[in-house]
Amino acid sequence: MTTSTAASAPDAPASPQATAVRYLTEHGYEQTTTSSLADAIGMSRSTFFRRFGSKEDVVFADHDLALSQLQEQLDTSDLTASETIARGTLEVSRVLTRDPVTARMRAQLLRSTPLLRERELVITHRYERMFQRYLARVAAPGTPDWGPIAVAAAVVAVHNAALRRWMKLGDDHAFGGLTRELTALLAKFAPWFGGEAGASRVVVAAFEAGASPDDVLRAITDQLG
Repeated sequence: MTTSTAASAPDAPASPQATAVRYLTEHGYEQTTTSSLADAIGMSRSTFFRRFGSKEDVVFADHDLALSQLQEQLDTSDLTASETIARGTLEVSRVLTRDPVTARMRAQLLRSTPLLRERELVITHRYERMFQRYLARVAAPGTPDWGPIAVAAAVVAVHNAALRRWMKLGDDHAFGGLTRELTALLAKFAPWFGGEAGASRVVVAAFEAGASPDDVLRAITDQLG
């Protein structure tokens, strides 16, 4: 799945969330009241609360959407574990970077606001738990309890590294290797999560009792071919 980070058309009106993130970035998170933020995006205070909940929630509205879509995909996918993880993770990337300007302003706001950085950690754990539950559900018998936990944390770490590349480079190429990276990661644990690295095979080859080693090797090669 290709991640698109194209900005909205220049004449397209900014979304309420984009306007809110810009306002918070320019005026300061702590200095901005909910009332002033609602005014800035053209909403009454009661409408703002119904739609977003709080000024903290409006900053992470894209994450709420990404988490909801990811959960649906993990619940309904009939693909292999590596394909499911890769597609779900790329969709998260698409949602978080669909408005590049707002995504960068949000990152700037998080860097300058400790309270929001703490909320970001909570959201990171939500992604991890979501992947963990999925991996535990598809794990092969005998998979250790720590397997889904470790792999879920690794998936989120790989995605976050790609997101940081995007923040630095600012183009689609930052996510170009993400599917390959996640596939390689899951392949390390293939016996536990779907056997993408290839299942074990029992090869039966028949040959004469007096066959030479070369004849035996040819018989095995024929079976494997």
